[in-house]
Amino acid sequence: MKARTVCAALAGAMLLASCETTGGYGGGPPRTQLSQCMRNALIGAGIGAIAGAAVGDEDNRVENAAIGAAVVGAGTYGVCRYMSAREQQRVENAYYRSLQTGQPVSDSWQSDQGAPRSLRVSTPSSAPGRGAECRRVSATISDPQYGNQQLPPETFCRAPGGQWVPA
Repeated sequence: MKARTVCAALAGAMLLASCETTGGYGGGPPRTQLSQCMRNALIGAGIGAIAGAAVGDEDNRVENAAIGAAVVGAGTYGVCRYMSAREQQRVENAYYRSLQTGQPVSDSWQSDQGAPRSLRVSTPSSAPGRGAECRRVSATISDPQYGNQQLPPETFCRAPGGQWVPA
């Protein structure tokens, strides 16, 4: 019975994750990993559950699956809940500034809850296996309550028109 419940929960999570598209609203530009944060958390939880169920003895597969889902999905979900959509857009804008200038970017603001937050985006670097027109950036966001949070690294490639688009 427990195994059926876990399987049903995983199927639901994967179904919800499949509802998110890779493009923006109305067929807009591709979205970054940060803007697809919730979908990535759900997929991570599903992968964690499968990996958890595969380790250990047969008597503890359901418990291992639950632990795997919680551990893998929780980190990404925490970043999703931590940042508002407006803050995610602010981070993505900093990615683009870094790509345009080839320099690191720093920013600071007040969160929706009034806490000071700061952002540091790395200098763009080559993206392994992607070619000369692609760059990778990473970022860290800092908050007095949550400390430093590493955001998922992002890869961007130059489109024929010269603009940077998420890969």
